[in-house]
Amino acid sequence: MSELESIIKYEREGTLLDFKREQYRKEKYKDLIKDIMAMANATREGKRYIITGVKDLPDGKKEYFPIPRDEFVDQATYQQVLRENVEPSIDFSYYPLEVDGNLVGVFEIDNCNNPPYMMKKDFNGLQKGDCFVRKGSQQEKMTRRDLDEILAFRSKYQFHGKIAVGFNTNLDKKLSVKPPRDFEFPSQIARKEIEEILEERKFNKKMGLSHIERFGLATRFRTPFEPIPYKERDTETLEKNLNEIEETYHDADLYLVGEKLSEKVNLILRNDGEKYLEDVSIEFKIPKEGIVVFKEIPREPTSGMDFVLPVVSSIHYPEVVDVDDYYLISETIGDLKHKQSTKAFEEDIRIFFPSKGSNRVITCQYTIYAKNLPQPIQGELEIEIH
Repeated sequence: MSELESIIKYEREGTLLDFKREQYRKEKYKDLIKDIMAMANATREGKRYIITGVKDLPDGKKEYFPIPRDEFVDQATYQQVLRENVEPSIDFSYYPLEVDGNLVGVFEIDNCNNPPYMMKKDFNGLQKGDCFVRKGSQQEKMTRRDLDEILAFRSKYQFHGKIAVGFNTNLDKKLSVKPPRDFEFPSQIARKEIEEILEERKFNKKMGLSHIERFGLATRFRTPFEPIPYKERDTETLEKNLNEIEETYHDADLYLVGEKLSEKVNLILRNDGEKYLEDVSIEFKIPKEGIVVFKEIPREPTSGMDFVLPVVSSIHYPEVVDVDDYYLISETIGDLKHKQSTKAFEEDIRIFFPSKGSNRVITCQYTIYAKNLPQPIQGELEIEIH
């Protein structure tokens, strides 16, 4: 017999255990919300259970009202009801369990370390701001005294340590970058080559010098996907290539900027507290101010003059969004272990700093969110452009 089966068979209703004869149907969603909210607000440690299909009799025995399998309610239905009406979100599951041949339903409510949980809008007689708490086998509306107890209880689970944030393992608050200078884009190099070939042919024609276009006369065998060198193309084709040069080399130019010329930037977070920081996420704001933050990682083009692969996103690259005059970079990190350093972004951010506008400092802002933080952690970092 499992521990949960033993609880169902032998335990009485209390602060962490409740029995219901039937599942919650649509007309009983008000009761569903109140019951789960009250359980989640109870100032007790451990999991809480609401068992459907069971009645707790006065003598301590249980009467079963088995739930037909084809009528068992999917947990997503209940989770949606709570998610739409209660804040913050309550972590619970609902699953079937067989006890002495009877199918019952189990609400398992866990990780209730962010109370008080309350109504975030009006619903079916419940008002925005309503809050219920379970005391013994009863539920009551929350009082000021209950709130004080809840806040004292919550403080035991909240993170009160410090999070150090910086640009590298030294946790520097300022990153110095030097913009690239004296470089040429692949499109510029190709343009020069084509223009030189066309100019040479124009000069030869003007001087009456013979010129044999070797278009189609390959100097060696090539695969169908291997480009023909510009010198072996006819003049008409070269002129067409020249008109389309920006489009042809767009991805190659982008790759040069994104992977070769950009700074690859990341943040390091170090948990200096004594406990985990749970469900951590971060937002990093970088003012635009003439810089470019890539929204995806360019893929390296294949070898060849004008045959390149399209740019594709990396599945591990953080989300980058344009918001007014800054870039907003977001990432979900997960739990942050204490006394350990963790990268904020799984893939480094690609930031291009043009040489124009050097000798200045850009001030960036970060915000760290976590389940057990009393409030988000905010701070500033600087990028110095030489």
